[in-house]
Amino acid sequence: MCTIVGDTLAAYSDDVGGRVHDLLGTRCDPYVNQMLSGKAFDFHCHSNLTRAILPFGLVESDVHDVLNVFQVTGLNKDGQYYMEPCPAKSGDYFEFFAEIDLLCALSTCPGGDLSAWGWGKDSGSDDMLDCCRPLAVQIFRLSDASLLKNWQSPESATYSGVHGLKMPTFAA
Repeated sequence: MCTIVGDTLAAYSDDVGGRVHDLLGTRCDPYVNQMLSGKAFDFHCHSNLTRAILPFGLVESDVHDVLNVFQVTGLNKDGQYYMEPCPAKSGDYFEFFAEIDLLCALSTCPGGDLSAWGWGKDSGSDDMLDCCRPLAVQIFRLSDASLLKNWQSPESATYSGVHGLKMPTFAA
């Protein structure tokens, strides 16, 4: 779908092995928030992404796996998922080349850079909003088409099965 061509935090790793820009975690959503805190809140990343895709004829169920850009996540020594404050500074960037047409919906985490993170009944602090940071987006177009001279669009997989919906005939 895309190739990462620039990342100022590519070598970053915390002391447990957590990294930035990953697919490890999901996104916070109002369903889990309601279960954990008993409060309704519609401005988690899931709701932000849902609102972002609606103008394109998509719906909530179209919001699926997320790329956690500029979030530090990992698994600790006990295999538990964790998040840590983001190390990004002004000027850090994550750049990719779209191999196919992409619709990218963005949400800056309502938990900000996670330096004031909390969840559940005893957290519920507006302090998290105080550590939200701006996110700039730039879309580039190649001015020199010869840069793509040897580039080829990715090929589709040749899989032709039916995911087990049709059982094969086995010899007795």
